Amino acid sequence: MKKIIYLTLMGCLTTFVGLFFSAPITSAAAPVSYTLYIEGKVSSAKFPTVVEKNTTLIPMKSVLSELNYTTTVDNQTKAITAKNSAGSFITVKTGSKKAKINGAEVLLSASVKTMNGTTYIPLSAVQKLTGKSIGSDASQGIAWIGEKPTTAFIPPWGVTPDNIKSVSGEKLLTLEEKHGDVHFLVYETPEVPEAPEELYIFYKNKLAKMVYLPDISGFNEGVLLGIYHGMYDSLTQSYGKPVEGYLPPNDNPLDQYLTLFADQGYLSSKWQVGSTTVSLLLKATDTGYTISMQYVNASVEAELNAALDALK
Repeated sequence: MKKIIYLTLMGCLTTFVGLFFSAPITSAAAPVSYTLYIEGKVSSAKFPTVVEKNTTLIPMKSVLSELNYTTTVDNQTKAITAKNSAGSFITVKTGSKKAKINGAEVLLSASVKTMNGTTYIPLSAVQKLTGKSIGSDASQGIAWIGEKPTTAFIPPWGVTPDNIKSVSGEKLLTLEEKHGDVHFLVYETPEVPEAPEELYIFYKNKLAKMVYLPDISGFNEGVLLGIYHGMYDSLTQSYGKPVEGYLPPNDNPLDQYLTLFADQGYLSSKWQVGSTTVSLLLKATDTGYTISMQYVNASVEAELNAALDALK
């Protein structure tokens, strides 16, 4: 079955991650968004965690509220304090690297700053404040507080078309187009016929969407449903229960898929992982079937879709 399409597709993601993060990134001026995990679960903070000049910065109020801290601002001194019921606290000022944490004067790894109207502090300050372990992984685009998450691939949304080209390896660039703020790159891997076609879409010169389109030509409906089922199960293991298209465990999953597919003409599921939307889709077309897995930077999805619609 073309070396099991699903395994090839996931192998493609692993290869991309390895290639990309072994290569130097020359355009690193802008902050890169990371997905933040707290005790193994994706943070519910409405502002993103970012990496700027090799320092991971978190939105102070929303992240510390998840750790049961309440944030207040002194209107006279402009000092910002987060404190919990046990008396643990941190006090900072925007623009300063100095902080007071649990009564001690501390020099932070980076200055406190304001972005998008909210106060950001270094992730390392949380370790000093709470004693919890912290970490980050550039190859996954994640950071964490407490338990290190076991998670799957998240695209590096801050990268440019040139960054992608620099790590394309043996892949063949079959299409490149630029229309206004939207830039397209399409890659194939001629040496591996089973490998999926890869589509990268950039908005304002930053990666905004990735789509993987495996070759499913010649497969009947039953085989395609089996492929979808395998991909769905693996994505659920990686990202948890989907926010759309959830299918409860079933003793006869293929019968379940067959019924849904017959009713709808398609199968789709969606996962939300921080600022990343992961989607899986199988649908009938005029010429047969198509199956795709895509990653979208949710923070620019509306703007990207509007720009794409304008091209139609």
